[in-house]
Amino acid sequence: MKVRIAAVNWKIRPIRRDSEFFAHFYDLVEKAHSEGANVIVVPEMMVLELLHLEPKLKESAVPKYLVQFSEAIEDWIHRISNSSGLVLVGGSHFKETSEGIVNACAVGHPSLGVVIGTKNNLTQYEKEMWDLTAGTSLVKIPDRRLGVTICYDSEFPESGRALAEHGVTIQCVPAYTETKHGFNRVRWSCHARTIENQIFVAHSSLVGDLGQEPVPSTFGSSAVLCPPLRQFPDSGVLAETEMNEEGIAITDLDLDLLEEARATGDVRNWYDRDSSDWTME
Repeated sequence: MKVRIAAVNWKIRPIRRDSEFFAHFYDLVEKAHSEGANVIVVPEMMVLELLHLEPKLKESAVPKYLVQFSEAIEDWIHRISNSSGLVLVGGSHFKETSEGIVNACAVGHPSLGVVIGTKNNLTQYEKEMWDLTAGTSLVKIPDRRLGVTICYDSEFPESGRALAEHGVTIQCVPAYTETKHGFNRVRWSCHARTIENQIFVAHSSLVGDLGQEPVPSTFGSSAVLCPPLRQFPDSGVLAETEMNEEGIAITDLDLDLLEEARATGDVRNWYDRDSSDWTME
């Protein structure tokens, strides 16, 4: 089985109306689709581009303001996926729930509709400034063997392992990181997930800035990563965009070759994993 996947480096651009945000979204998806992608991953919090519409908004009021766009974003993702046959991992946006506002990822699937997952591990900024509510779920799309962990969630082995144990072999990581430190934490964690679970990871970054909080700066590239086994590049990188520039990393993933690599590699992390409790002395 082969999947052609695209990881989008979305650069925030000035807009004057919400239709320009959706046009930007469409342009990136259309470009990836025209290059044959059937799975597209866009970054965490790409909705922050909509803050151009309210430049004087207080930082603490950002989630409450942007939550108004959640239904339109989910509907847009559904329509694009349904009409094109794409699986569209729609980055993330603010969504109102009975427990509070969450950082949610909408995944559009041509036959499943929209599947919603949430960010389960929140940064200090998300907890203290935005007062977000932590989620409790992971997204899994069975037919493409896809799973999603939003940014900081990817830094915890437990979530990636849970997805892999349920058959996921492509972990999608929509991300937004302001600094090189943050970017490296996410990217290195993505590489770690490829090694310990012997899977592919698609890491999509938000770049550009608003010139002030909550996007004073960004740092990142988008990439499709693989385990560094003899069947794949020794760098563990299949495709990558330029740093801090808008672009799309696109490549073909051979899931049968991945299974071969798992079964015949010099190291077989997936089959050698140990779920037993360690004895401490």
